[in-house]
Amino acid sequence: MDSAKNTVKFEVTGTGMDDPLGLWASSPAPADETVHFGIGDEQPSAPPPDTPVYRIKFPDNAADAESAFRQQEARMAASAKMLDDVPNRIDALVTRTQARPQSTSGEVHFGIGDETPQEDAAEADLLSLLNDADKGQPKAASEEVHFGIMEDTINPALEQAKAQFNALLEQVNREVLHFAWVETATSDKTLARTTIDWSGDAVTVWDAAISEAQIELHRRTLRFATHSRALKMQMVMTIAGGAGKLSALMATPGGAVLALPVVYKYVRQIMDQVKQYQELSQ
Repeated sequence: MDSAKNTVKFEVTGTGMDDPLGLWASSPAPADETVHFGIGDEQPSAPPPDTPVYRIKFPDNAADAESAFRQQEARMAASAKMLDDVPNRIDALVTRTQARPQSTSGEVHFGIGDETPQEDAAEADLLSLLNDADKGQPKAASEEVHFGIMEDTINPALEQAKAQFNALLEQVNREVLHFAWVETATSDKTLARTTIDWSGDAVTVWDAAISEAQIELHRRTLRFATHSRALKMQMVMTIAGGAGKLSALMATPGGAVLALPVVYKYVRQIMDQVKQYQELSQ
């Protein structure tokens, strides 16, 4: 039995990084992306340069395809719920941290001692990184403020978070320019392709031999791709809002900018927890 024909693949090309939501695997663009449907020239046969292409390759077995798709849809729903919960979790963390004893200089005490409730791992890591970011910048109002995201930091975790957050912004910017190019495929051929621009205009090209079940599968693929892209933009807005709230804990002017990659790492850590829980439950 050919295992490739019984494996579902959620792939994206043209983004430059793995999907931060964990829904799509980054894949290098093939040497020739051209797909011929034999329906004329209603649509370009290959995406323009730098266009993100979302492609789901389904198993030939319909039951396997349905099972895999439901699992991925459940993962997206869990990620959406997690993002909705992040603002409340950060609000609660800020409140707890501000209630802790302050240092003689009036700065908020980030450490988690025996006299304070134990934070979850994600919150504890967030406070630790936030403390590192705050200590690495000038505190006096008269001193020069660096508005680049921790350009001088020596913490490897902060450096990695900075690079990943900047990559996320670049990915979202690229997707804003090219809203959606979505394809549904089986192991041996492309079934359908839809392009959508920001005005809502859509063009779909179908394989001549596509079945009704495969048409519905492509519609679900299109919904999944567009919803995941919207969720990614929500992720950016959630990170920005969380960074603004956490700046209240920092002595550094412009703390919200410094907190952006810290909150990005926090959100990714929670995402990983959600993913691990789902994999265990399955």
